[in-house]
Order: sequence, then structure tokens, then C-alpha cells
Amino acid sequence: MAEDEEIPPLDARADAELSRTAPPWDAGGKSLSLAYWGAILLLVGGLFRTRLLPLVDYPQHLALAGTLRRMMASGAPERALFETNLLSYNSAFHVLVAGLGLVVPIDTAGRLVVSGYMVLLGFAALALCRATGRPRARAFLVLPVFVGYTFAWGFINFGLGAAVQMLVLARVLARQEGQVPEAKRLRFDLLTALLATVGAWTHLLASALVYMLMLVAIVAKVQVSREGLFARLGRALRIGAPLLPAVAFCAWVYRRQQRLAWQNFEYGAYEGNDVFAMQKVKGFLGYGAGLRADMLDQKILGVGLGLLLLAALFRDPDDEAPAQLRWMFVASLVAYFVIPHVFWATNFVFERLTFFIVITAALFAPRAMPEKEELVRLMSVSVGLGAAASFFLFMGAVRTEMADLDAILDAMPKGRRITGLVWHPKIEATEQWSLLHSPAYYVARNGGEVAFSFTRTMSLPVHYKRETMPPDPPANFEWNPSDYRPGMAFAKYFDLVLMKTTYDDGKDPRASVWGTHANEVDVVLHRGKWWVFETKRVKDDPPPTFTFPDDEPEAPDQHDH
Repeated sequence: MAEDEEIPPLDARADAELSRTAPPWDAGGKSLSLAYWGAILLLVGGLFRTRLLPLVDYPQHLALAGTLRRMMASGAPERALFETNLLSYNSAFHVLVAGLGLVVPIDTAGRLVVSGYMVLLGFAALALCRATGRPRARAFLVLPVFVGYTFAWGFINFGLGAAVQMLVLARVLARQEGQVPEAKRLRFDLLTALLATVGAWTHLLASALVYMLMLVAIVAKVQVSREGLFARLGRALRIGAPLLPAVAFCAWVYRRQQRLAWQNFEYGAYEGNDVFAMQKVKGFLGYGAGLRADMLDQKILGVGLGLLLLAALFRDPDDEAPAQLRWMFVASLVAYFVIPHVFWATNFVFERLTFFIVITAALFAPRAMPEKEELVRLMSVSVGLGAAASFFLFMGAVRTEMADLDAILDAMPKGRRITGLVWHPKIEATEQWSLLHSPAYYVARNGGEVAFSFTRTMSLPVHYKRETMPPDPPANFEWNPSDYRPGMAFAKYFDLVLMKTTYDDGKDPRASVWGTHANEVDVVLHRGKWWVFETKRVKDDPPPTFTFPDDEPEAPDQHDH
């Protein structure tokens, strides 16, 4: 039974025992539980204030899901262009959204799955507190990173995978703390194995980072045991055994994708790129939050971390956190400084570790003395509710700023090949470049193809067939719309242009983009900063007639260097 808030403050040992035996939904009593799930409801409600989420990569993932949904129809034109790889380890979001897309609009399906991510994380945060006997009100302090930097960049596969694997981590910790009766261990371990494999299928990198924490927890626990070496090794193997099927699944997928040549290493050339360690220190709050342009979310996160320091300052000497929590926090912090920005052919890696640093810090930080701990908990509730209210209000501003794009997408012709030319790819409310991949919303809602597309990445669950791959846009084209030239092969193929201008001045931008070809470009739609142009009538430029002079220097032979 949840405790009554009117009873006197509990000592550390009694409070830890109450946390371990609390129901999965209990955040510290009736009032705190209502506040916690009310905050989760606010986060979910924020998602439904606008159809278009301002998350950088999210439109591309929604477009993949929309394509997959349409491929379920036997006569879909997408079947001639794309093939599927649904056993890739970054697939769960696309499959879930495509399935829901059979009964609800694709925009709604995407937001429902993102809502599931938030609810899963809500349970995972409480499960970690229960498994380790930490104050359940600490879960409120994790809410700011639910919609933090990785969320703002639209790494929804990562977030969903992390949510699942944090549940697995909680189960591993509960198992090694002896909270599972012997008669139920087999069933418990089988469910853990299933969840771990689902998490690996959802996102490989998220699984790898949480597995790092699991390994640290297992090793740290057996190291403090007084048992002999082989007894400790046996205990570690028994705790870690449910994780092996997921590891085997990842190895199988890796070999399969190598055999089928379904691998891309698009950031391989940038492997190891990083920022200075001092930048990681100074920018921590931005890498942890980083959604709102006014940085209110960063300030709320800073207050939450300050509460952990306050609890440590008034530490209860009787509080004994499990030893593995210290090492999980240390491992997360070390990984943040050691792992670079580009790692394992993946961008924005060290930034994602702020998510785990905040969670492990909330678990590791000591309780304050009983009377002061009550005050810390009430302040923690304020942080969580503040983060949720901030997100809800933020999404209202997003709805207003995205209204023109939303209307344009509804009115555009269906099933076309489009090029996105997005100048100043952000809205005033957001800190990140939230409109960078916004043209992909067209494919999610209307079908067709978009010039810059994640379907060019062969390792993703929906991608072009090799023989149907369209002409490539210039490298980093989504960042540099000025690289567009009407005579390029990709510009001829993707002949419907969705453009966002920098200013809402109503000035026709055709002359500045198409130059002498401006009269051959037709205006299809215009609303605010957003324009749609038809370029089918654009003629090819004649080839240049000049010749190089006789004394033109010869280019050096590259093989000589």
C-alpha cells in the first residue's frame, strides 16, 4: 500500500524498503503519484497540440513509417521503388507507426508511439527507484530529459530503445538485489530476455549504452561480495544470462546486413569528430535539455541537478545506496567525456549520454536527512511539473508557427517527387534546427519521394532498391539549399519544390533561385514563408561554348602524391 503523506518522515532504511515494495505506478504516495502521472499526461498532451512535431529527424522517420504503411497495399507504387529490412535493429518505431497507420492518420500514429515512449520512460524511472530502494520522487527530476536534446533532434528510435532498455536495467538491478523470489526467477528472466531483444530491435546504440550500465552494475555488485572467484563469476553469469539473446540477435542482424550489403556508414568519414572537454562541461545543460530557444528547459534541469547537490550537502549518514549506483554514474560521466560526437558511424553520440548521466545521478545522489528530504522531494515535484508545463506551453507556440506548413502539406498534390529548399530551417520557439528535414512530412502524409531521404540509408528498415535509387542531391544539401541548380539530375527528377523563405514578405523568390529560368517555374501554392513550385517546364541550360586557353596549367597527377 502507498504511504500516507501525513505520517512523520521515514528514516533512510524504512524509506528504502518502502520504495522496494511500492506498486509500479507509485511515485511516493497518493499525492505524489497523481502529480507524477499528471506530469506525464501533460507531456503526452503537449504532443497533441500540433500535428507536426518540431523534432529534427522525426519527419524522416515518420516518412519511412508512412512508406511502409503504403507498401502493405498490394498495388502500391512504393513497392516498385523500395524494399524492407524489418529485422534491422532500428525498426520498432517504423513498424509500430505503420501498423497504427492502418487505423489512424500517420501523424496521429507517430504521436501515439511517441506518447508510448514517454509513458515507458515514466515507468522505467520509477522501476529503477524501486529496484535500488531510492526515493521515488527522484523520478520527477528525470522528466526534463524526457524531452531533452536527443528528443529535440528527433532521435525517436534511440529514445524508444533507451526506454525499453531502462526497464531491462531495472529488472537486472532488482534481480541482483534479491527482489525476485526463486520460484519466479525463470519467468522473470524470460521476460527480461524478451524485453532486451525488443530493445535491441528498437535501437542498437541505445541498447549498447544501457548495456554498458548493466555490465558496470553486474561487475560492481559481484566485486563487493565475499564469495570466491568462481562463485562470483557464476552469480554474474546468472544475472547477465537474460541479456545474451539480445546480443545474439544483434550479431545475427550485423552478419545478415553485411551479407546483403544493407549497411551504410554515412558518417564514417567524420569518425572521431568531437568538441573540447571544457565545452562538454559548459554545455552540459544544453546537451541535456536543448529544446526551447529561451532555454527555460535548461534552467529547470539545472534546478533539478541543484536539488541533488542540496540533498548531498545535507546527507543522511544512515543512507546507504547500492554500490553499483556510484559506478553507473561514474561510467556515464566518463563515457560522456571519452566518447566523441561522431562514434560508430553515428552522429551526436556524446550528447545522448546526458540522458543517462541525469538518470544515474538521480539514483546515486544520497538522501538528505529525513526532515530536509521531505522539502527536497516537494521541490523535486515542482521541477517535474515545471518541465511538463513548459513542454505543454511550448507545443502551443509550435502549433502557431507550424500552421502554414501544415496547411501547405494538406493542399499539395499527392504522390509527387519533391525537393525541399528550406532557408533558415528553424522556428522561433526551438533551439535546434527543427525544420531541417520538414520536407519529409510531405512523404509521410502524401506519399511520393523527397530528394534528401533516409530511404537512401540501406541499413534502415525501408530503403530504395539499388536499381531504383534516384539521382543524389549534393552532399549536405539539406543544410545548403543554395547548392540547388535546375540543371542537376536530381532537380529534374524531384520536380515539385517545397520552399521556405527566410522572411514572410510575400516576395516571389523564383528569380533568386532559378534566375533566367524563373518564367518557366509555376507557383502551385503559397502561404506565409512557404511556397510550392512546379519545375517541369524548366529547360536545360546550353553547354558552355568557351574553351580553355592553350597555356592552362595541367592538373597534377594525384597518383604522384
